[in-house]
Amino acid sequence: MECTRVREEILESFESPRPPSPAVVREAIDAHVAGCPDCARFLEVQHRLDRGLSRYLAAPELTAQFRTQLREQMQRAPRPIWSDWLPAAVHFASCGVATAACVALLPFSPSVVVAAAAGVTLVSHFLLTAAQGIFDAAGDSLS
Repeated sequence: MECTRVREEILESFESPRPPSPAVVREAIDAHVAGCPDCARFLEVQHRLDRGLSRYLAAPELTAQFRTQLREQMQRAPRPIWSDWLPAAVHFASCGVATAACVALLPFSPSVVVAAAAGVTLVSHFLLTAAQGIFDAAGDSLS
């Protein structure tokens, strides 16, 4: 096993919750560390850091009612005025206004203008929805 892979496995072993490594991987790491002084030092430093952090950064004790109280508090919190549907409503309204202006001002048949506007509206709504999904996913991953 290469040093880089061993060090990744060592670092991952400190994460929780994480399923334990298979015995074969642990044995390969132990064998590598036994013969590689750099990885042995790396393992020792990581153990020292973990002990020190565990000593000074203890997780807070939570009461049994914590989740219930948090859920109740979240339900009492004011809901946002603007809903998730607002961007779509603004999009369709603005596309409707733009379409009406184009029908009135452009020298094309109104049916052609409306058909083109409907196509552009649907494509742009798809892009808006996709972008919103990406931003929501990015926000969820930060939480």
